[in-house]
Amino acid sequence: MTDSTMFGAPVRVIPPGQRVALRMDAGSIIFRRWAGCWIDFIALALVAAPFLALGAGSTSRATVALILALLAVLAYFPVTEGLWGRSLGKLITGTIVVNKDGDPPGFPKAIIRTLLRLVEVNPFLLGGLPAGIFVFSTEHRQRLGDMLAGTYVVRLDDLRRAKASSPAADVFD
Repeated sequence: MTDSTMFGAPVRVIPPGQRVALRMDAGSIIFRRWAGCWIDFIALALVAAPFLALGAGSTSRATVALILALLAVLAYFPVTEGLWGRSLGKLITGTIVVNKDGDPPGFPKAIIRTLLRLVEVNPFLLGGLPAGIFVFSTEHRQRLGDMLAGTYVVRLDDLRRAKASSPAADVFD
């Protein structure tokens, strides 16, 4: 947030990414994030499958194939979300990961989100329940990984509207 003045009075200008996150309906964004998560789990299986198939036959090939599959799976979110703000799941559900200014987060923030995702959104550990609790109960609808990375998952349409509008419009809402 930046401070500015309007008509001589101080006004807090909220960047587009944060502004959209503040206005999100909890139920809608939680459903979109949940659906996107499961789409991404399927995509991750499809990313890993060719590597694992190459490993059939010998122990050494299986080890190399497993390492390559793990590297591909670990790179999926930092690459897709870091560069474009969207994994396949987010693309299909109409959501995007952004920084406070509404831009894709970049690799460092995407890596932080991914590392926390391993615990928060792991289908084998509490099935994503920790992430859901955080998203439902935080002001900006963030999971822990988002809070630590300084990112927001928002609807792409809402973000486009926020970027097109004047930040001062929020003062009069």
